[in-house]
Amino acid sequence: MSTFSPIYLFWYFFPAIVLFAAKLVVSVFSLNKRFRIKASDLTVPFLLFGIHQLSNVSFQFSIFPYFLITLLLLGIALAILQAYFFEEIIYRRFFKMYWRSVFLLAFVLYIVLIIFSILQFF
Repeated sequence: MSTFSPIYLFWYFFPAIVLFAAKLVVSVFSLNKRFRIKASDLTVPFLLFGIHQLSNVSFQFSIFPYFLITLLLLGIALAILQAYFFEEIIYRRFFKMYWRSVFLLAFVLYIVLIIFSILQFF
């Protein structure tokens, strides 16, 4: 059983802070209208960094290399699915779908890490 430290609190609220800041940047610079960029697109690198840091703080080892392998397999699967269903791979659609899928996967993993980290205290 480990002890609670304030660093845990920072990593628990990190995704909310980053999403809020990204939403603010997108709205101030009107990136959605100009480049069709959403707040989730800007949040992905920060979530990846947060996954690495939260897993280091909580479990004393990083799960980031395993998550990176998962992301590579996700890219291969999306390319195969697009080739099968659309009979072609349009790079713009592929990268947009891949990047948004990475956001969803990273966000879900981050929430799971937070839950495991909280359960670690009990």
